[in-house]
Amino acid sequence: MKPYILIALALTHVTTQAQTLSLDDALRAAIKNRPAIESARLNLERAKLSARALGSPAPTTLGIGYSSREEIGATDDDLFLSQPIDLFGRTAAGRRVGQAEIKAAEADYRTTLAQLQSEVLTAYFEALSAQNHAEVATEVLHIAEGLKSATERKFEEGKIPEVQRIRATIEFDRAKQSAALRQSQLSAAKKRLAGLLRIDEVQLALDSKSDLASVQNQPLDQRPDLLLLQAEKEAAQAEIGIANVSTRPELELQARRSSWHDSTAYYGARIQLTWSFFDHGRAKFERKAAEKKRDATEAKYKDARQLAESELKAIESEIAAAQSRVESYAEILAAARSLVAKSQRGYDEGVGTLIDVLEATRALRETEQELAEAKFDLAKAVIAQYQASGYLLEVVR
Repeated sequence: MKPYILIALALTHVTTQAQTLSLDDALRAAIKNRPAIESARLNLERAKLSARALGSPAPTTLGIGYSSREEIGATDDDLFLSQPIDLFGRTAAGRRVGQAEIKAAEADYRTTLAQLQSEVLTAYFEALSAQNHAEVATEVLHIAEGLKSATERKFEEGKIPEVQRIRATIEFDRAKQSAALRQSQLSAAKKRLAGLLRIDEVQLALDSKSDLASVQNQPLDQRPDLLLLQAEKEAAQAEIGIANVSTRPELELQARRSSWHDSTAYYGARIQLTWSFFDHGRAKFERKAAEKKRDATEAKYKDARQLAESELKAIESEIAAAQSRVESYAEILAAARSLVAKSQRGYDEGVGTLIDVLEATRALRETEQELAEAKFDLAKAVIAQYQASGYLLEVVR
């Protein structure tokens, strides 16, 4: 069987026999199969458990002791039960630290999702672009084959010189080489996509109708890096709270028993209030350090947000230009296909030349390739917009 027929059959088999992998299916497979997502999810669970620990009340303490002599050791420490009572906000301060940790873990989880989304979308549309190029190359191969057959027939009939037959043969051989190259590029792109999704390449037949819609007026509040900075700022604020409460009194309720050496056991309650009388400025310095951290994070947040806003404006311009290119090439493509059909018909009927057909075919090939590139450029611009705004597709959330 001829090589160009094998190429055409291979493309037909991929597009008709293999199960189509939609864009949503690709994203679901990546989320399911990539360990990075599970790692980020487990880290979020860890943060939630850690927050519960930080926000828990102080533990109840049971003390049991014995002294060899009655004169040694505190006589009321032989048996006691103690429970600190938080009246001055220590538990609440710890809880705020835990909440900040949760938000940081959520930001990390969203960062992982956004990164995975960008990787999969880019690889998917790279493979889809390669598939479009391969289909174009196959279409041009069929055109070149028809032109070669018509030229050979005319040459055998003595209607054209041999140079035209040679020219048609050269164009046919070029089309075969181009189709083989595009097929190898498609195979490589599918392998890269399959590696990202952790699936077998043989399952890949991409949906040619897949596209991405740009987002309008997307707020930046869900952008991962901004979420992380916001969490860092809240963590610094929580550290300020901890520094503030570190010098406040500690209240304890105690139940105690008299010494084991006493012939008669006495039980009673005690309330104990203690506080740091002088900490040599430690709490003050910790508070000031946390305030500096909060202010630094706030400044970094403002800078990152301003950069993100300007980046989004630039990307919106790129999307508009790419969309215009796609629409323009779609119109040109319709005219180019019509020109090829008319040129071939004219050549078959003897009213056109080989040059007309070759030029029309070349124009069609270039237009279809440029349209595929314009579509890929549009997809890349939309992917960049998703990443810049922190937007996640519904299937990824």
